[in-house]
Amino acid sequence: MMPLMTIVYPPVEALALLVVGGLLISAQLFPAAVRDFSWKNMRGLLLTLVLLTPIGSIILLHVDPNLVRKIIGGVIVLVSIVVLSGWQYQGTRGVLSTVLFGGIAGIVNGFAGLGSPILAIYIMAFPGQANTQRSNLIIATGLIIFTIMIIFSLNGVMVWNLIFTGILLAPTQMIGASLGARIFAYAPQEYFKKITLILILILGSVTIFFS
Repeated sequence: MMPLMTIVYPPVEALALLVVGGLLISAQLFPAAVRDFSWKNMRGLLLTLVLLTPIGSIILLHVDPNLVRKIIGGVIVLVSIVVLSGWQYQGTRGVLSTVLFGGIAGIVNGFAGLGSPILAIYIMAFPGQANTQRSNLIIATGLIIFTIMIIFSLNGVMVWNLIFTGILLAPTQMIGASLGARIFAYAPQEYFKKITLILILILGSVTIFFS
């Protein structure tokens, strides 16, 4: 949604609007996610996200909007290619890898709202059931969204008019997420995944060349 939103709104406002909807969705998902959350595996990653996500948000507040749009497009293209390639992280899960993946995901999310695929690549490398990995991702993403909200609030971005618009847009995010989940449940998963990533790749390329 972020590249589409930047067509209509400046990047800072676009991310702020998505953050409002993201908080509402996170609030809906949090209660169930907490039950399966792995604090032991995730505490270092969460700390890294809290410390480094603000860096991305602060950079966003001071960078030319047109340049931001091009960077967002570039991040989409890069992440799409990595996921399409089927690459998975097979390395160790120590302090260095946690800081590296958490730092990149936090800064990219704080700057462009696009760090969740990077986060997912690392979280999926943890041992455990799929429901635990999903819960870990929900909690981590929700923490990033909350952190961005705080930084934006402290810098005067989250004005009431913007919050109200974000609330109005939130149902479209929820409907889109629900529709995507239904399609995913019935469509061949690999086929659906590749088509979606190719479309996102095209969207990222368009954002780079026409912003």
